[in-house]
Amino acid sequence: MRRGTGKAHDFLLQNATARPCLSWTVVGEFAEGFGDLHHPACAAMLSRFDVLPMDASTAHQYAVTTRLLRAQNQMIGANDHWIAASALAHSVPLVTNNAAHFNRIPGLQVVGY
Repeated sequence: MRRGTGKAHDFLLQNATARPCLSWTVVGEFAEGFGDLHHPACAAMLSRFDVLPMDASTAHQYAVTTRLLRAQNQMIGANDHWIAASALAHSVPLVTNNAAHFNRIPGLQVVGY
């Protein structure tokens, strides 16, 4: 069992004034662990974040960057691509512990921790 805080928790503490947000994809992935978006612990955690919506701009970013990465044989997983498309569409940096993975996407501001 892990003791103490992890890298993501430390990053959030160091950037306490930043606007924390999650893509709708991450919300779904997180809620899956609880089996219910309305589970009290899940809802409490998610209430701390703004949720970036799925919208036409996100779909456009997904289409453009998927086509580009496919042509370069540099595809990433579909959910990760939706996460990146959300960040691009809403002009926010993507904070990740997998910067090399997301750095394949042109124009995406990637912040590693």
